[in-house]
Amino acid sequence: MKKQGSSFDWRKVGAEVGAIVFAVLLALWLEGWREDVERQERADLFLNRIKTEVQENRDDLRSAMTENQAYIDGLKAVLDSEQIEFTDLMPFIQAESASTQDAAWQSAQMTQTIANMPADAVASLAKVYDLQDEYVDYMRMFFQRFIDMVMEMRAEESRELGAQRFRQHLSVSNSLAEQLLTGYDAFLATHGLTTKGEKQAAAGGS
Repeated sequence: MKKQGSSFDWRKVGAEVGAIVFAVLLALWLEGWREDVERQERADLFLNRIKTEVQENRDDLRSAMTENQAYIDGLKAVLDSEQIEFTDLMPFIQAESASTQDAAWQSAQMTQTIANMPADAVASLAKVYDLQDEYVDYMRMFFQRFIDMVMEMRAEESRELGAQRFRQHLSVSNSLAEQLLTGYDAFLATHGLTTKGEKQAAAGGS
């Protein structure tokens, strides 16, 4: 008696295996897509935080520049007078340093979020924060020498030279501030991102 062979539906098995493979690949793709979206949302959030940080620094910088210019002009007026008295110099022996926050930028770098930001925005920000570091370093040096310059101005024999030196430091600090301000403005003009709240406010005002 001939043994009857069992039939095996390879086509059905192949379809089932193919469906499983497809489902796994789709799940992996969706997971990767979700992670990409989350990374991009995080990058957009950091860019807006950096924009706010830059804007706040810019406003404070302009205020500091205005006050320092008043001290520069005041010192010049005293230096142009016939007799230079320390009491006349005193109101202008001051210096304002702007707020130079960089927490959002540092966080974006440490978390590698900058990898998902536009390359031109990152390059622009790197230049801005380099200029900001130069400004901070100069102002730190200026304040370290502040007392010595005041003492120099108190002594009659070195008063004029000390006042000129102090005025020069104020001028240099404002020159560096001007460069930094230009960097802030260039970034904000090119990458002036808006937050969701700002978009809603703009829509409401239109």
